[in-house]
Amino acid sequence: MKQILFLTLIILQTTVFSQNEAINGTYQFYFEGSNGTFGETIVLHPNGSFDIHSFKKLDGGSTPETNAYGKGTWKLEKKIVYFTTTKTDFDSKFTLDLNNTQARFHTKSSRDTSNRDIPTTLTIFESNKPWLVGRTLEKQ
Repeated sequence: MKQILFLTLIILQTTVFSQNEAINGTYQFYFEGSNGTFGETIVLHPNGSFDIHSFKKLDGGSTPETNAYGKGTWKLEKKIVYFTTTKTDFDSKFTLDLNNTQARFHTKSSRDTSNRDIPTTLTIFESNKPWLVGRTLEKQ
């Protein structure tokens, strides 16, 4: 009985940690248009924290370059990533509030044995920041 319980705990722990390791990393969205560039970079750290950098550089605009930064914590439940920020995450540099932001995690299925290359992505589908909704960030 002890051996079965021990084996079950080991399998459960391995499954939990393998899912988090697959999602850790740097995700980036970058768009270059005729009048400038913009994008976001989100780094998901293994300890459950994240950093985000949003930038916009317009050619000939009144504000030539805009940068915004944020940080906080994230958690994965099934295939949904939930971002939260607290008051301690804000200071003069980190001003982006990602509370109520959710993203769907996409990766190639382990059952897919084809040779096609499917990138790992995060698609933001809910946020208080309307310019973030619909963005698909690809893992680097």
